[in-house]
Amino acid sequence: MGIKDLLKFMKPYIEPVHIKKYDGKRVGIDAYSWLHKGAYSCSMEICLNSNSEKKLRYLDYFMHRINLLRHYMITPVVVFDGGNIPCKAGTEQERYRKRKANRELAMEKLKEGNVNAATDFFQRAVSITPLMAHQLIQILRSENIEFLVAPYEADAQLAYLAGLEAERGGIAAVITEDSDLLAYGCQATIFKMDRFGNGEEIVLDKVFDAAARKPSFQCFDKELFIGMCVLAGCDFLPSVPGIGISKAHSYVSKYRNLDRVSVLCCF
Repeated sequence: MGIKDLLKFMKPYIEPVHIKKYDGKRVGIDAYSWLHKGAYSCSMEICLNSNSEKKLRYLDYFMHRINLLRHYMITPVVVFDGGNIPCKAGTEQERYRKRKANRELAMEKLKEGNVNAATDFFQRAVSITPLMAHQLIQILRSENIEFLVAPYEADAQLAYLAGLEAERGGIAAVITEDSDLLAYGCQATIFKMDRFGNGEEIVLDKVFDAAARKPSFQCFDKELFIGMCVLAGCDFLPSVPGIGISKAHSYVSKYRNLDRVSVLCCF
């Protein structure tokens, strides 16, 4: 998910954070990112459609973190993916192909009695189904937790909410594992939040204002930053051969004009 190698490239701007920083604020949650992480602990049961109670561990994972936010007086706003976005059809087909291949490898390892190897492949094969999302929504309703289903992808909806004032339903930060939130211009994004509330945060204002850090983004605005991300390779367009995040940053820094950079990369 997200822009290839973007978070690794942005490491100098990543700072440790505890969720209590947002005490009294509204914080958005990318629902499918927590569902995926929760599903890793019961991936075999999900892929095999087992009736075991262990199959529902992803719900416990999710609600533990929701309750952690509420403990720190944070209002969670959970956003689910909606319909598939047409321009990502190729990406979705490739992901489906990989999940199917990993499931086949997992079944082979399971037949061989190699449970550890099978589990590893099941984790790569697991997919979040509409039924799983529906089960979570039922719990959120019963707990009076605010949620919404985006028209298409959750990250665009979360970025929109991050741009609103709190009194208009806005959010102060987003918790996700998807670097696309940076490209969408989300001001504060929290990654890798653990069960204790510790995570890693990137604040865009600090990225554009920092003078001494490398890579430097002082000459960038949001449009140039987005252009760099698209050029490096995203889910919506085929990647430009030979162009990764480092080279994309170098070109945009040098020319500061996306049209000129685009022409340069075509030849």
